[in-house]
Amino acid sequence: RNTTQSSGTRPHNVAMADLVETINDEHEEEEPVIEDVTKDAPIKRDQMKQGDYYNKWDKFVEETEKAIDNEETKEKEEADTALGKNKYAASEAEKKDKETNAALREAKKVWDKRAALEEAAKFEVADETGATTTLEQAALAGKRVVLFKNCTDCTFELPAALQGMIKVFVEGCVGCTIALKCKLVTSHLEVSHCENLTLNLEEAMIHTVQVDLTDGVTLRFGEGLLVEGVGQKVYHAGVKNMDVFGHTGGRHLSAHADYITDVAEGTELPEEQHFITQMVQGELVTEKAIKVGNRWATQRELDMETAAAASVTQREREELAAEAERSKLMGNQSFGAGEYAQAAVHYTMAIDQAGTAAAGQEAEAGAAANPLVPICYSNRAACFLKLGQHERALEDADCCIKHNPSFVKGHFRRGLSLHAMKRYTEALPSLGRALELESPKNKASTKQINDAIRFAEAKLASARRGGN
Repeated sequence: RNTTQSSGTRPHNVAMADLVETINDEHEEEEPVIEDVTKDAPIKRDQMKQGDYYNKWDKFVEETEKAIDNEETKEKEEADTALGKNKYAASEAEKKDKETNAALREAKKVWDKRAALEEAAKFEVADETGATTTLEQAALAGKRVVLFKNCTDCTFELPAALQGMIKVFVEGCVGCTIALKCKLVTSHLEVSHCENLTLNLEEAMIHTVQVDLTDGVTLRFGEGLLVEGVGQKVYHAGVKNMDVFGHTGGRHLSAHADYITDVAEGTELPEEQHFITQMVQGELVTEKAIKVGNRWATQRELDMETAAAASVTQREREELAAEAERSKLMGNQSFGAGEYAQAAVHYTMAIDQAGTAAAGQEAEAGAAANPLVPICYSNRAACFLKLGQHERALEDADCCIKHNPSFVKGHFRRGLSLHAMKRYTEALPSLGRALELESPKNKASTKQINDAIRFAEAKLASARRGGN
């Protein structure tokens, strides 16, 4: 699927998050009933919505683990104090270990503060019934991400006057109507687990709409807001009875999508198949999506890319290369502004453009022939690290290394991705390779890599001692 879908943010790795540097263009680049786990609020699986059950269960597990960890830490500290261990380190190694642990604790505090700030930036409208609300700038109190969650029979409006809005999420809503008139920085809207939902996209263009596991969703695009050739797409999976409407040049456009009737032959289950609805030759068309690397495309698009790659002229190759460079620069700007999902979109475009620019060669060879490709894979890996999408970051780091085995940051970000997935024994060789390749004159980078190695070694040692 399109890289921006994962802009729903998952937690970053605690100690390593600070090591993902800002892009430097000079170098780049059944169901059981579980009851009475708490006295006040028993978690009863058969009496709760799935989402509420899992949210409550996750919270219980997190609070329980934290309480156990705190108790164990307290007991250990009391025992160490009684034995006099806290006063002096028994050895130089223990001293360094204590210093490292202290640094890790401080890093965790920084991360916890950052996570709290990110959560605080989200304005949530939840569990409303029958409400009619227009969200005003003042009411948002500076928050720029809006989440409509578990609302029933409501009407909401995000007016055009709203400024600086980043993204909108709609989850678990039933019988609601949402009018989106304001611009979104990411030009991205996500919808999941909703029923009989109407979304009116009235004034500002939205390039990416992602709809998953819904029934009865209607998307209405305002006049002239469905445009062909600008990468505007509706990605969907597990969607029943979805209608997309639009108007352009006085013509009425419509498409109906249902994963049960649209299912294509293949090994996937119907609900696992992905589709894309978009403008094709002046009409709204729904096609099966195919995952190619880290992006989703239709077979028609892939065929067109193959044909284009076989026929581009030298001048066209130069133009595509220039477009790829511009896309990379736009990615750098978005990354620098903290818009990591949007930056990933730009880097994806740069990779595609650069690969096509190397026409007359096989696709993989064409991508490898352009040095911009490994840079953009590395940069997109940095975006995924920032977004907490560590598996995707690892995939991109591997692609970077495949195209340029000597690219330092490809190995570095591979190490960070593996560290984030707690695969410390695999992370260390990648970080070590990055250190080998980096010039000793680049002191900032070598320090960064050495810090990452120390963190990974500390985590590995802790894991072998039975720690987390």
